[in-house]
Amino acid sequence: MNTSRPVSEVMTPRPLTLSPSANLAKAAMTMQTMRIERLPIVHQGQLVGILTDGEVRRALPAVHEGLTPWEFAVRAGSLLVRQSMRFPVLTVEEHSPLGAALEMMVERRIGGVPVVNEEGALVGILTLTDVLKAAAQAAPLTWGRVGNHMTSSTVSVDAGALASEGAARLKISQLRVLPVLEGGRLVGVLHEKDVFAAVERASSAHGDTVMPDQFMLGQLKVTDLMKPSGAQVRSSAPVEEAMKAMLSADVHGLPVMGEGGHLLGVITISDMLKAILTQSAQEQPELVQRPS
Repeated sequence: MNTSRPVSEVMTPRPLTLSPSANLAKAAMTMQTMRIERLPIVHQGQLVGILTDGEVRRALPAVHEGLTPWEFAVRAGSLLVRQSMRFPVLTVEEHSPLGAALEMMVERRIGGVPVVNEEGALVGILTLTDVLKAAAQAAPLTWGRVGNHMTSSTVSVDAGALASEGAARLKISQLRVLPVLEGGRLVGVLHEKDVFAAVERASSAHGDTVMPDQFMLGQLKVTDLMKPSGAQVRSSAPVEEAMKAMLSADVHGLPVMGEGGHLLGVITISDMLKAILTQSAQEQPELVQRPS
């Protein structure tokens, strides 16, 4: 995949946006209906913030706070996007090389970034899914097998463990997915984004706290948050197979299995991005900066 191409060729153009004066409940409905995790916030044609599903969950009142339907509607209806949006916004210019944007996304572990023109006006959004789709549509990949790019790791969590233990292991290992084992057998996968969502739901009900995120999960079990282990890939499979499986399942990582069904590690979307950057450096060495 040619990472010297401009971001504008890969991004999602004309993304859905909201005004900072929009109601936060409307933003939540829009994000859920459209199945998107972030919304650029635009005022008078200029990008002024970004709203993620995490900010929405933290700001809206929790349904188990004991509020009557009337009280819930009043509180939710009084919240505006400007009160919860994130600013200033990290952006990338539309003519910037894709490789530079990918390096930033890998380094900062972000799933998407707004794309602006020279005047600062929003023209698109670049997400991890956009990058995977572009790579899948590119010329046949020469990256080899999944085993060449996976994260070889024995980090896993027992199905009977508390979700807080799984959250702590995800944080320490910096993996996006964590295999869940029962008696040494893979039974599910704990995804980083599902843990974050559970933490944010708990945080919104608890209020401000200095407790580490994992302690907000209380008595939730790993099995309460994990996904079934249906989506997985063999280490001998071509990388394209893993890429298509991630896109199909809408996940950011897959367990990697060896012969006999043994767990060998995981391959994550970060591994994919690093593979794209490595391949680009090999095919276009003139783009790699060398010390003078």
